[in-house]
Amino acid sequence: MKYAEFVKAGEMKVVDKSMPKIEKDGDVIIKVLRTCVCGSDLWAYRGLEEQGHENAGHEIIGVIEEVGKDITTVKKGDFVIAPFTHGCGHCRACL
Repeated sequence: MKYAEFVKAGEMKVVDKSMPKIEKDGDVIIKVLRTCVCGSDLWAYRGLEEQGHENAGHEIIGVIEEVGKDITTVKKGDFVIAPFTHGCGHCRACL
């Protein structure tokens, strides 16, 4: 799959990475259909942080591809929206 990787302030590159796999029982793999850059993603790009973070581009719309065995709130094929806040699936905002 293609992956946008932060290199340094003002520089990104696209690299090939292997497809993700379920590693933990609480993991979910989402096929991203649309994504957005959050303002916080730009901090490192503009040099306001020392490095980028793994979760850049975290605002997405997608379809569930696979779930770990502890996941009960979504299933394969579900359409999902992941907002800028990272959902736990249990708090008021998530519900």
